[in-house]
Amino acid sequence: MSVKRLTSVDLNSIKLNAPLPHGLVDSHGILLAQKGFVFQTESILVSLANRGSGFFVDFSDTSDPDLRLAGRAHTLQLQKRLRDQGALGDWFKFQITYVNLAADESKQKSLDWLELIEVFNAMLRTRDAKFFNRRLESISAILIHQLSLNADEALLALFYLSEKDTRHYSATHGLLVCVICTLTASKILRWSQADIDLLIRCALTMNIGMADLQDDLALQSGPIDMSQAFLISHHANLSVHILEQFGVVDEDWLSIVRLHHKTVAEPLQSESHADRLIGLLNRADIFAAKLARRVSRSAQLPSVAMKSIYIDTNAKTDAMGAAMIKAVGIYRPGSFVKLASGEVGLVIRRNVNSAYPTVAVVLNREGVPVASMATRDTSDRTYAVTANVPSSQVKVTLNLETVLALGR
Repeated sequence: MSVKRLTSVDLNSIKLNAPLPHGLVDSHGILLAQKGFVFQTESILVSLANRGSGFFVDFSDTSDPDLRLAGRAHTLQLQKRLRDQGALGDWFKFQITYVNLAADESKQKSLDWLELIEVFNAMLRTRDAKFFNRRLESISAILIHQLSLNADEALLALFYLSEKDTRHYSATHGLLVCVICTLTASKILRWSQADIDLLIRCALTMNIGMADLQDDLALQSGPIDMSQAFLISHHANLSVHILEQFGVVDEDWLSIVRLHHKTVAEPLQSESHADRLIGLLNRADIFAAKLARRVSRSAQLPSVAMKSIYIDTNAKTDAMGAAMIKAVGIYRPGSFVKLASGEVGLVIRRNVNSAYPTVAVVLNREGVPVASMATRDTSDRTYAVTANVPSSQVKVTLNLETVLALGR
């Protein structure tokens, strides 16, 4: 199942006697008017809109390059409104102006991941219910739009930042867990849209009860003290308490957050709906944490992190963990690899065969940082991946936007 996100279109922005630049769907995602269709009269336009409870654009449809461009423009618009929001009411319900979807600026710009992390970081620390609910809704929408447009960019940005940057650990971790869960549930497990939406809410809020502590621990070189240990062991219940204060009454949401550290063996075979979701959330949480850097330790080797979710306690293959690895790739975006050419590169994009990712060279054969990053096709035996390289051994500072541009 694709991760469908429908965005309402301002009816007044649709021009008569002009071909539609993108298809229009109804409130259930069913096509009402295909790309190129011409509305000749206002009565036909209004009649068809009423039949579908309005017109919508489905940005999860990536088959049309123009629609992908439009989706990127809309994602940027969402982020701008999120950044500028004040007393704007329920701005996330705004309608898009159809004729302005394909903004030229979207060709040059992309989602500002550092800014999104800052916004999410603020959400994790607020105790204002209205602020929390607005931010949660908008961040969820932005992530879903980005995943439908370019999932590799999301993985690249968040995995790279989690390994190279210890600032805002809790926010970066939460966004990464959300992305991993969403991709696994939608692309591999084909779960329902309702389950995917629930996973997103849980992933973004499960650690709201210890956001400050997570950031402190990422920068702490010594062992945890008794008060920190107490908060760690009770943070799930505290997260639930905070959500209840924000007005959350969804029992599934609250229960999964409360139990997100529960060890669920073979969750895909479980008859419990909650256990299936907890099983995925828990594995994504562990996987992302092992690959994150802290002052007290370097990020674990990818092979070690993957083994922790791929092999269960009975030394058997864990089906949920295998699905997760398939979703992010054996060589995931944001990780460093050694090539047969002797070069070291950063994985910037997965390909159909996950063993052959696209790589941007960061160190030449002599181990010297390159002036300009060239991309390598690792299906070419000359540039085949020979090993993972710990990020701690790659002493380069990369411009994230430059890297993301290469991935696009």
